[in-house]
Amino acid sequence: MKRFLLLYFLLSAAAAAPSQVMFPGDLNNDGSANHFDLLPLGVAYNRFGPPRQPASLEWIPQENIPWPDVLPVSGVNLGFVDADGNGLIDTFDLEAIALNYDSLQDLAFPEPRPYILSDTFFVENPPELRLRFEPNVAAPGDTVRLIVEYIVPDPGAFPPTALPLGIAFSIGGLDTLPIAPSVRIFPDTLPGDLMYVAATESQAQFWRSVEPGRIEFAAAGRGMGALANSRKLAEMLIVMEDMILPFAAPVNPDSILLINTLEQVIALKAMGDTLTVSSRALPAPTAFASAFPNPARHFLQVQTERPLHFQLTLFTPAGQAVRRQKTVLAREAFLDTGGLPPGMYFLEIRTAEGVQVEKVILQ
Repeated sequence: MKRFLLLYFLLSAAAAAPSQVMFPGDLNNDGSANHFDLLPLGVAYNRFGPPRQPASLEWIPQENIPWPDVLPVSGVNLGFVDADGNGLIDTFDLEAIALNYDSLQDLAFPEPRPYILSDTFFVENPPELRLRFEPNVAAPGDTVRLIVEYIVPDPGAFPPTALPLGIAFSIGGLDTLPIAPSVRIFPDTLPGDLMYVAATESQAQFWRSVEPGRIEFAAAGRGMGALANSRKLAEMLIVMEDMILPFAAPVNPDSILLINTLEQVIALKAMGDTLTVSSRALPAPTAFASAFPNPARHFLQVQTERPLHFQLTLFTPAGQAVRRQKTVLAREAFLDTGGLPPGMYFLEIRTAEGVQVEKVILQ
């Protein structure tokens, strides 16, 4: 049916003005509606052109009367960016991205092409995208913030005609975290100068979902260089569920694209962060054991209030057991840590009455 509609559009327009075929939401005509489609919207914001008649947001081939202008680097006709077809490129075109998120097409005309921008804008000290957990150590029931920061070390490196405008990227690694329910994303909307698209496994602000453990995110100014200075882009709230072993979860940005108002690519540094997830230790007043010295060098000493049968296990942040020792009815035990690399570890003290986990540092 879709190919029949495409043939109809092509034949009906043959005797009229040259026409094109577009899909609402695929603003860059790369064959998919996703977060990268926000970038053309930012570049072409507030531009006018001929409206589509008729027009809808449905993911079907729709005739586009070519606009007189195209995107400066990709060459995509601005009629594709006018997703709702009203003749004005504005925030209402976001709805088509949301409604059709993650939809695919290969019937557009001109045919879809990867959104690969050949022109670049060089700066000696490029901007940086940083992910930061706060706090970076969590236990079951804790709420952790993943803060997305955009850093511009040298704002003066960008001329007024080529200011940074929009950024799109993904975040991977969240599939290793025991999260309940899902990640909640709060873009920094207070300045009011950025448009956003954010998608997770369970929501695609606004419709479909992405693969598990990933976040897709984009921010773009409304035709202006809203990323010319350092700023926070978003906060993501993560609620931790219960777990068995402590481990570390590295989270990093990838598939990053930063462009300026001329649709030129700007090089970008990226930095992720690691969240250390631990079993929740018993509150201090009811802890049945103490471990010292901390930091330790050659051994760890564990003391209990009364004689117990207990097992000591030392875990790396990745959850790997590197030392284990059983003690029979005693109030004191020593765990040899010689030969282990310096760093942070988790000591599990397991008895028939309960489990206590202590974070320890080896020097």
